[in-house]
Amino acid sequence: MTSEPMDTTETENVSEFTLAEILEMENLYRKRGKEVQQQEFCEELATKFSCSGNRDGKSSITWDQVHTWFLDRQLFSAVKSKTPVAHSNEVPKQPAIINSSPNALKNLVALSKAWAASEKPKTPKAQRVAELSDLIFEALSAKDCAWYDVAAFTNFRVLYHGELEVRVRFSGFSHDQDEWVNVRKGLRERSIPLVPSECHKVKVGDLLLCFRANEDHALYSDAQLLRVERQLHDTDSCTCAFLVRFEYDNAEVEVHCSEICRRPS
Repeated sequence: MTSEPMDTTETENVSEFTLAEILEMENLYRKRGKEVQQQEFCEELATKFSCSGNRDGKSSITWDQVHTWFLDRQLFSAVKSKTPVAHSNEVPKQPAIINSSPNALKNLVALSKAWAASEKPKTPKAQRVAELSDLIFEALSAKDCAWYDVAAFTNFRVLYHGELEVRVRFSGFSHDQDEWVNVRKGLRERSIPLVPSECHKVKVGDLLLCFRANEDHALYSDAQLLRVERQLHDTDSCTCAFLVRFEYDNAEVEVHCSEICRRPS
């Protein structure tokens, strides 16, 4: 994506755990209780992570990093359980920022798992965890209403009305472009580029992520599909025309296959 989201402020360290490691620690936290804070337990887990083939090219994990993650996880649970729910007519207070360490954000995964459970109640837990281990995110920039791929989550905070926000490092941008994003409203699984052989999968009424370029910007933004003029074509090229209405300004624009990403099913 070509346009830069405008922002902001401080530098934060990028998390050193992979999503699969975070999921495993989340499961252990729920199952093993206080045992996860013992040094021997953390040393064994750090050794396991460091020797994993998924760590090729990445730095090793220390027992202290694992221990700190579990401490942050406990802190997050304590704050969330004591967070009062604000009434709709109340002015939101300042956020409660939890950044006792650079690893604090990992609890985003726990929230994602809770949403997956509520949205897919018939899906076995083991399958949901396996799906999340490969999950890749995109985030909505408040500055230009465009979606950008997420490179890393660098911090998180819980607002007093219970909402969770995450500090996002956008893929291809430096730390000075980081933004705070509302997890429920501005974070989702990454959209899938539409390929010619799958153009039949998009239907009128679908919400799509579409590329739009003009003199002022070139952005990927949400749009609803209004009409499709389908043409005969092969699997390597698509000549169909898609009329969409962009949500941020209601402009109706004709786009082509290469400018469309569809939402994961």
